[in-house]
Amino acid sequence: MQLQNIGSQVTEPFGDANIIRSLENAVQNDKTIISEDRPQSTLERLNTKGRMTAENRIRALCDDNTAWFLNEYQGFDMPREGHNKPYRLGVICALGCICGRQAIIIANDNTITAGSWWPGTPQKITHTLDMALRLQIPVFYLIECAGLYLPHQDETFAGQSGAGSIFEKQAQLNRSGILQVAAILGDCIAGGGYMPLMCDKIVMTETATLCIGGAAVTSQSKGKIQEKLGTAAVHVHQSGCADIMVPDDESAIQKLRKWASQMPASACDFYRIDEPIDPPYETDDLYHLIPIDPAKPYDMEQIVARIADGAQIQPLLDHIGHEIFAASALVDGLPVVILANRTLTTQDSRGQHHAGSILYREGIIKMRQICECANSDGIPVIWIQDVAGFDIGEQAESEGLLRHGAMLIRELANDGLQAPPHMTIILRKASGAGYYAMKGTPFHPAITIATAFSHIEVMSPETLAGTLFDRKIRSLPPEDPMRTKLEQEKSEVIRKQKDVSTPQKAAMRGDIDDIVPLSSLRSAVIRFVRCAWQNASRPSKPVRLWSLFNHIQ
Repeated sequence: MQLQNIGSQVTEPFGDANIIRSLENAVQNDKTIISEDRPQSTLERLNTKGRMTAENRIRALCDDNTAWFLNEYQGFDMPREGHNKPYRLGVICALGCICGRQAIIIANDNTITAGSWWPGTPQKITHTLDMALRLQIPVFYLIECAGLYLPHQDETFAGQSGAGSIFEKQAQLNRSGILQVAAILGDCIAGGGYMPLMCDKIVMTETATLCIGGAAVTSQSKGKIQEKLGTAAVHVHQSGCADIMVPDDESAIQKLRKWASQMPASACDFYRIDEPIDPPYETDDLYHLIPIDPAKPYDMEQIVARIADGAQIQPLLDHIGHEIFAASALVDGLPVVILANRTLTTQDSRGQHHAGSILYREGIIKMRQICECANSDGIPVIWIQDVAGFDIGEQAESEGLLRHGAMLIRELANDGLQAPPHMTIILRKASGAGYYAMKGTPFHPAITIATAFSHIEVMSPETLAGTLFDRKIRSLPPEDPMRTKLEQEKSEVIRKQKDVSTPQKAAMRGDIDDIVPLSSLRSAVIRFVRCAWQNASRPSKPVRLWSLFNHIQ
């Protein structure tokens, strides 16, 4: 069995490259604002005290140029009661490589309200911890947290997704054997204090504090002025809550890096089947291969050819469900399964024509069978979504598409934490229940990324507005003023729906982890694959998909 070569040089570019790059530049400008727009007085105070910002702490902890900041848009959407909700919801999350080991990093933003937790912060932290759980990689905490932002405690304290969910998720990580280490780099109070205490190793700087209640709260409760509580000296030498005390931020980060170097090395070299081979085509070709108009088709093989090593794949179940591209491949020399929507018109095994981007019976059955094999074999799955939803109509109902879709979703939901991690790429559109069936966010892919021109929506704005207004409009004579009013309302609905379905809005809601430039698509996939294979607990050679790689020397 030989791997098949796919893809070709770009001969007929779509001509949307300038538009795509403009959209990507807008995203990058937003990220620059999020990263750099900080109170100058706070930055000066930190610098005077020789302390680093949270973002600089993350960069210092990671190997050079390996910090991938995630979920940056959360908190970028609106002011809250006259006080701007802090960018990134007051916590910075990243995927980084530390001494050659992939790890999740969570750092409190010490430039806003002493790193407090705002409404939405617990959900962001637990989502990031869930990423570590699914990838089975360690977590590093850089903590400087004053607990809940008290003016909004009613929105953050209670409930299943409140602040307490952070500690529950940390306990789950602990039970799963995932290492968690923390550096306490400033005042660490209340819930902010419990977070490091759920970790396996803790380092504190000399000026850091760790306490159940801060000096102000303790003074109010005890009726006695408290100056400073829970110093590093107390917790290292008396309480035993921390393991070691160091002079400053830099020393604490070096201690974390030393601990990282003592962790088990990545298992990627063990599982790497072949030497990594770059695709023979440039990733920048993607700007000329994908039209931004969601109704225009393109060749999915050309996209995968810019992701898979050497632009080589082994098709899976290629005799059925041609609307679904399905293949095993190597990325960075490591095995993956790729499932993607074809947007070109295809034929099923009975010769019936199928529109692109739609899920039909054979494709759904094909995806379920392949997912079952991938989960059994421990091979990570990469989903590339450009899906408009399930087929509809009399034939779809007679073929039981609802039932087949439910069985696929059951497989996705039942893959569990012991199954290999999945990555979802929303390339252009993710619509209707097709979004769920292609491993959408509700089904917990480890990482979800989108492009600057992708959209997540139940249906297109035009289809939605047509569903709401077209019958009413057609029932009125052309000269009726009400018809003109309804047409105006329809146009306004289209405008609003286009605004709320942008990738920026999806990122603000936490539906995606990052908006990635097309030029970085393969790099993002490589980072995911290295994370997925870092843990050595995967099966080594079961009997299903692994056999496809036996011919590779």
